[in-house]
Amino acid sequence: MLLTIAGVISAIAIINAVYPAVTRSTGALSTASDTVDERIRTNINVIHALGEHNASTTPQWVDTNSNSLFDFFVWVKNVGDSRISTISETDLFFGQAGGITRIPYDAAGSAYPSWSYTIEDDTEWSIGTTVKVTVSFDDGCPGACTQATGSYFVKVITPNGISSEHYFGT
Repeated sequence: MLLTIAGVISAIAIINAVYPAVTRSTGALSTASDTVDERIRTNINVIHALGEHNASTTPQWVDTNSNSLFDFFVWVKNVGDSRISTISETDLFFGQAGGITRIPYDAAGSAYPSWSYTIEDDTEWSIGTTVKVTVSFDDGCPGACTQATGSYFVKVITPNGISSEHYFGT
């Protein structure tokens, strides 16, 4: 009889020790599965990019949007199966060879260079929607603009790590 009581108590102690670990493991697996599912369903594509240069043999700055800043425009399409809700948390790397740098999002009062966005033909970055990203430099334009012509690189990375990159010339 004493042996049976000791066995029941031991079984209860083992269950109390193992059950929480199994529950945590199940929760971790579920979270990992959700994260992988989100990454699989997310996809973007940089479809076009250009700078505020004219198309002559001696390119010069042209303030196409009248903001007195030198801007580059990058169009990024959501080609995945899910909506991207936190666009401002996206990372953007930009520049010419040897000078590629992370450009911060244009939060209120931020310095230049910075980037901002507008959603084209929708109110959110949903499936099939394009976002126009504007990368702005306050570098003496229009009088003495220092943004060189040539080849540029842009890489856009969503908050969950999906990226697309593009080389373009000005």
